[in-house]
Amino acid sequence: MSKFLILLIFSCNFAFAGYREEADKILQSFSQETSLNKRLELISRTFLGLPYGKNGPLGEGPTGKYDQDPLYRFDTFDCTTYVETIMALARAHNVDEFEDLLNNIRYENGNIDYLTRNHFTDLQWIPQNIQNSQLLEINHEVVSPDDIKIATAEINFPGWLRSIKIDQIIAPEASMEERQLLLEDLHGEARNYSIQTASVSYIAIKTLVAKPSLLDRIPTSSLVNFVRPNWDLTEVAGTHQNISHQGFLFRKGKVLLLRHASTSGKVEELPFIDYLKKFQNHATLKGVHLMKLR
Repeated sequence: MSKFLILLIFSCNFAFAGYREEADKILQSFSQETSLNKRLELISRTFLGLPYGKNGPLGEGPTGKYDQDPLYRFDTFDCTTYVETIMALARAHNVDEFEDLLNNIRYENGNIDYLTRNHFTDLQWIPQNIQNSQLLEINHEVVSPDDIKIATAEINFPGWLRSIKIDQIIAPEASMEERQLLLEDLHGEARNYSIQTASVSYIAIKTLVAKPSLLDRIPTSSLVNFVRPNWDLTEVAGTHQNISHQGFLFRKGKVLLLRHASTSGKVEELPFIDYLKKFQNHATLKGVHLMKLR
């Protein structure tokens, strides 16, 4: 084995050990708090102000085939990795439990692989985290059945795989030629998948803006998914989809706050009603899908 390869493996193991140590420190900091809702609020608040991680800040670690970004980190987030990390930290009592929880939230049956990652919120992430008893849908707790709408999209998984570009292959030590071969291999996986229909229920933004008292019915520490029915991303991602963003909702006094990793550049919080008002006449963002941790 070359000295370079030994050094690379040592560096990866050292980085992973550092992440585990940081996870342990976070968990120790909140070990006395037993309320799940309070743990969600306190831990998520810890990361306010951290930068938004563009292009997906997490992957399958140094042994990953197509994406060798770390399995977890605490210095940058996108909207989904923020939600996943907070969910796992809030439920865990030690680092091993945190890692198991995170893997089961992010991957089908906890099997760490690019192709088993829950890439599509509506098709994979929501139903699988309901099935594994992590989450419950609560739209019906906020509005009457007449105010619940359904968004439906055809998720072109093969088209999405074929749309992936070489800069999305995260393999830092691979040459350009090796990355091109990895990309061709990933594109070839498209033959193993088919187009599937995904549906998700939602409450219209206009309904919530017109009746802001409905926000009082949303439990603190809820999870919100932002719904764009049949959102056409075929030119950039090879498919349509229904959901574009995620975050948490926490109550501070009488104000319901949205806390999320924002594409504006950082993890931030603001009154939920103010965020909704910005999108009440938006061309594609039409509603919210609400969930809570079991």
